[in-house]
Amino acid sequence: MILFVDLLNTIIQSFIVSYFPYYLSFNNENDRISKKHFVISIIGIFFTSMLATNIFSNGNITTAVIATMNIVIICLVYRHIYKKALLAYFIGYFLVQITAILVTSIIWPTISNVVSDAEASMLLGIYIPAIILELLIIKNKDNIKTIYQYFIKSERSFTIFFIIVILMDFIANISMLLNGWANVVLTNVVIIMFVAFIIGISIYRNSIGKKYEEIDRLNKLLIDKNNELKKIKHDYGSQISYINGLYIMQQYDRLGEMLKKIISGNAEVSSSVEYITNRDSIICSVVESLDLKDIHVVVDEEFDSNLIDISEYELHKIVSNILSNAATALDGNGLIVIKTYKIFNNIYLSIKNNGPQIDPSIIDKIFNTGFTTKSNKDESHGYGLHIVKEIVENNNGKIYVTSNEEYTEFKVIFSNKKVKEVFEA
Repeated sequence: MILFVDLLNTIIQSFIVSYFPYYLSFNNENDRISKKHFVISIIGIFFTSMLATNIFSNGNITTAVIATMNIVIICLVYRHIYKKALLAYFIGYFLVQITAILVTSIIWPTISNVVSDAEASMLLGIYIPAIILELLIIKNKDNIKTIYQYFIKSERSFTIFFIIVILMDFIANISMLLNGWANVVLTNVVIIMFVAFIIGISIYRNSIGKKYEEIDRLNKLLIDKNNELKKIKHDYGSQISYINGLYIMQQYDRLGEMLKKIISGNAEVSSSVEYITNRDSIICSVVESLDLKDIHVVVDEEFDSNLIDISEYELHKIVSNILSNAATALDGNGLIVIKTYKIFNNIYLSIKNNGPQIDPSIIDKIFNTGFTTKSNKDESHGYGLHIVKEIVENNNGKIYVTSNEEYTEFKVIFSNKKVKEVFEA
């Protein structure tokens, strides 16, 4: 009776570990080729199990040989999809092993305490519960397929299940060694297998380390390329901003030149200052002393600012304060055009930028003492434009501000005797 039930159990176990690679790996269950693979694998696994059982008297050696030969058979039969098939085999083998552990560790000891007959206790405590659990595994094949489909998405699942299956066999072998149920040959085989297992894990970890290094190298390369693209984007953004500013400021001649340079591929717009006329003026020295980042500045002095009847120090304060406010409004990127020109006996200083519009509700307050839109906890802001207005008015001048969606312009008008004398002479 025991021999028959043992044979039946072997057939069911062989069916599970053979059926899962066929059922889980192939989408079309009626495919003739896949069924042929299933038949070949179940015959090979069953006869390997029977042959190993008859050749080796020791149970642990038998288990190790069967597990190894099963893996070889699955790889050969399903060589075109061996990883998928092996993962399915590992899942089936894992469930069979769990069944064996449950019946031998829990059910059999309990039955043995109740049934004194050894054969009957093995039948009731091992074989019948094992067969019932194994049939339940086959019945729930669709649920197991769902689990398989989840694991097949991860590249690490194959390795994880392989390690689990090997460890389960190791645990069984070491358990017998500790309980003195093994001979010297088995001990040596287990030690050799354990060493080989450790070497295999080390090689695997080393290969994983190399892959991580390669991934890290590619990530760094990707970051560099991304930064390069950002720089290109920034350069084009600067060009567009510059062109837009030239259009707004009605610098059509320079706009045409810029477009020609872009078409010919020679345009290099960067943080720069362009001097249309005099480069040695006070205004130019102010511009060069400020950190304007990526702001493009055009200085066009039709009238020499050095001839304005105002001290160099005061003119420096006027220009630097207005430019600092313009730079803040532009936030490091945009266009500022500074012009000086004469209409009759009046000298005009225009500082125009293409930044955001000043809120109409506050534009009349910007020259007031202490007024600022910045954080002013230490009360250090809000005096620059007030000082500018004060200096301008003390030098018989006037200052105006105009702001709309296209540009903001500070215009200073000077009218004095020195200017008249210079041009009359």
